[in-house]
Amino acid sequence: MRRFQELSQRVAQLRITEKSRDGMIWVTVSADGLLTDLVLRERWHPLPAGEVAAEIMDCVRRAQARIPELLRQTINATVGPRDPTVDVLLDEARRRFPEPPPRHPGPRDEPDIGREQQPATPEPPRRPTEPTGDDDWDGRDVMDDVF
Repeated sequence: MRRFQELSQRVAQLRITEKSRDGMIWVTVSADGLLTDLVLRERWHPLPAGEVAAEIMDCVRRAQARIPELLRQTINATVGPRDPTVDVLLDEARRRFPEPPPRHPGPRDEPDIGREQQPATPEPPRRPTEPTGDDDWDGRDVMDDVF
């Protein structure tokens, strides 16, 4: 019973982070597959909203697809692989979070060379500085983000 309580606590703390190939989008999901964090890095390339949404969803699906393996590792470390409930839990996780279809490289993609198993924590978005005048441009030129 104690091992299953420990397992429950560990699973509740699991977080999986994935990023887009160009590093402009970072998503984090919980072991339940829920999106817990989304970071769109500054100076985002102008893209149609549909492309941004598709890239975000691709990152979410890739993060979710890693859940079964992380659950397996966590289960093996706490209750061991021989417990009969292990297979049931892992089969359910594989059913809920299948491998996403392969990605097709786009014009903004960089080569996918050796994806990290445990990606680094994304940089938090920078907070804008206090406005310097009556405008809301934070002292920047209007076209700063375009060039």
